[in-house]
Amino acid sequence: MMPMRCPNDGNLLKSTNTSSKCTACYEEDDKKQGRKCDHCNFSFHEECMNLNLPSHHKHTLKLANYYQCHLCHDDEPKVLYRCSQCDFNICIPCARKPLIINQAKAHKHELQQIPIKLSFTCDACGFFSSDYPCICHQCCFITHRKCIFLPRVIYINRHDHRVSHVSSLGPGNWICGICHEPVQGGYVAYSCLICSYVVHSKCATDRYIWDGRELEGKPEEEEEGKPFEVIDQNLIKHFSHEHNLEASLGLQEDKHCYACTISFNSERCYRCTQCDFMLHVACANLPLRKRHLISRRQLNLHVNYSSAKFTYFSCDACERYCTGFKYANYIFGFQIDVRCASITDAFKHESHPHWLFPFKSYESRRKCTVCDSVHEVHLRCIINHGACGGFTLCFKCATLPTQLVRHKYDDHPLSLGYGEGNANSTYCCGVCEEEGFPERGFYWCRDCNSTLHTKCVFTNLLHPRPGYTLKIRDKGTFELLPNNSLSRPTCYECKNHCIGDLVLKSQVNKSVFMCSSCVFPEK
Repeated sequence: MMPMRCPNDGNLLKSTNTSSKCTACYEEDDKKQGRKCDHCNFSFHEECMNLNLPSHHKHTLKLANYYQCHLCHDDEPKVLYRCSQCDFNICIPCARKPLIINQAKAHKHELQQIPIKLSFTCDACGFFSSDYPCICHQCCFITHRKCIFLPRVIYINRHDHRVSHVSSLGPGNWICGICHEPVQGGYVAYSCLICSYVVHSKCATDRYIWDGRELEGKPEEEEEGKPFEVIDQNLIKHFSHEHNLEASLGLQEDKHCYACTISFNSERCYRCTQCDFMLHVACANLPLRKRHLISRRQLNLHVNYSSAKFTYFSCDACERYCTGFKYANYIFGFQIDVRCASITDAFKHESHPHWLFPFKSYESRRKCTVCDSVHEVHLRCIINHGACGGFTLCFKCATLPTQLVRHKYDDHPLSLGYGEGNANSTYCCGVCEEEGFPERGFYWCRDCNSTLHTKCVFTNLLHPRPGYTLKIRDKGTFELLPNNSLSRPTCYECKNHCIGDLVLKSQVNKSVFMCSSCVFPEK
């Protein structure tokens, strides 16, 4: 019998030819008879409430609200059928489908859906689980239902090329490019036809990794253009700037790259022939599009122009405020600075003897072993399944410059160090004069043997350029200036003398100053 009251609020349901989306099947049809609640969005077709659907479960099924279907594993909230004795849920679309499945791409024989939970090893993906399997009675083949309908050609956010469904990889020591666990060669997997990259089918089709598109039979995406046009052997025209850039060497050490905002040393770079715009050679060659684990969709390279509404952004990887170039997908709301975007695979860092691999923890944030901050996006050691004590490194620590860093508290270039062997005996920061912990990283001078906290050298505003104009929400436009006057200005926010290397000065009211730490606090 059809339910007469809404399962959400208990109100009576009215009979109607509703055009609203059915809460059970998610389809819209204004010609079908149904019922609707006047107090909420609950509505359904009358035929969706028919309990005589071909689910063939051994117990009576009752309508329930907002459970996950155990066959398709769709976790969108909907009305479905439930057996409380077996803890079995089945949505209306799955209940309407026949139990006999013909899917030649997955298996040569008919498969039968078993609506009983069993513990088994899937003959398709090779993973052991307790689930509701599909079975071939002719050859004893058993598989997850979702493995039958795996896409054939897809893009994932961990690899630049397409990956294709293969029934088996064959013999070899295959390692998954996502979880970095072994992939058994005799089971279904995804592999790249251009390089040797392989992934488990379960990892490749994760909803946070696969962009959801089936690309079989669709042409390859057009190759991206170059970020610059070559004028001659010394000149280029970069997409991010209106003037030509000239190849150069040996820039002054107080100059900063407009893309990554790191200062220059003696490395080759490109500098504008008419203004102070400069780029590292590596930054000038940054690809216009990139895939990264922060988003399942492709990211595009964007420039922070002075005409933008806000001239800084918060990086989704390191969680710092940045003023340089970024990779972003504005539709899905993801953005990442170019230094963090450069880490997409195995990464070697001075703080740890083993290679580190990027991960994103969707259920919980992990604590960085170096700085104790907690982050969703991080790097992790996978050697011997945790023999390193679960070493984790956040992107904030991973992207700190390591060599030839300049700071006003020391006349010499500084280097990033970790561990007892590199720090002086006092472990005292030359800036804040507080105790330092070598295992958490520090900058040190080889000439003076002095040490500085990393947080005292680099604030939460990533590598800001003095003279840069910042448009700050609800506060106006400010100029970023060195805090090096004999009399430090008073901060408009905290009412104390401005601390730190940089201070913000209002362009409207020249007497208004703010500490950079007040505007960009630690997250």
